[in-house]
Amino acid sequence: MRNLLDIKLFSQPFESDRNQEIQLEYGKLIAGMYARMENSISVLSDMKARKSYIYYAPVADELGLHKRETEINSIWEDELLNKIHPDDLLKKYQLEFQFFQMLNSMPVNERVSFELITRLRIKNKKDQYIALKHRLLYIGNASDGSIWLALCLYNFIPDHPDFVVPHGIILNKKTGEIIDQNENRFNTILSVREKEIIKLISTGKRSKEIAEKLDLSINTVNRHRQNIFVKLGVTNVIEACRIAANTGII
Repeated sequence: MRNLLDIKLFSQPFESDRNQEIQLEYGKLIAGMYARMENSISVLSDMKARKSYIYYAPVADELGLHKRETEINSIWEDELLNKIHPDDLLKKYQLEFQFFQMLNSMPVNERVSFELITRLRIKNKKDQYIALKHRLLYIGNASDGSIWLALCLYNFIPDHPDFVVPHGIILNKKTGEIIDQNENRFNTILSVREKEIIKLISTGKRSKEIAEKLDLSINTVNRHRQNIFVKLGVTNVIEACRIAANTGII
């Protein structure tokens, strides 16, 4: 699932932008502010340069994070991610893929209104799982519309019944609307017929063979293929099959 995210994020064109350095410095200021004001581990990731800038707060001590690298040559903060429960980490990647697909399909100026919130189990310095709140916001776009700067925030969830964090939602911060809290979205994104067709495509069947097997016209099969591409946000069969397999669709 993480490899799929890499493919989608890094395949963006990222045209040159003379204001890029200014935007990046502004992003660093935002990340640092969150770390100080919210006691967050704040990670600003530059998709174009494939680098991250990490801002630590006291929460890092409780998680037993000792490396304290402030700049890494990756968009993945692996020292922290490796402490997250494997099931929650997979859920996190699936939701981030969904979030990217959604933002990539909307006008650039609307993207800043949305954030992804995920509840995670993470090991602390005593090697015990505790609850952590993760927020993902995209705060910068390249001049060509590529999604460029991502901000991840990690906070403790207080052990109190009034502090409830959902397991995974996409939130419109402007309206308060929850866009999609269905964790099984990938299982329902394609229709029953589209699932049948992508399964057959994944076994190497061509449109003519699929049409004969399902008693459909070739035009109908090709129309379903295009719908599958659109829904999965891909442009070719290989990528469609890879996403379908990694997200449990097939």
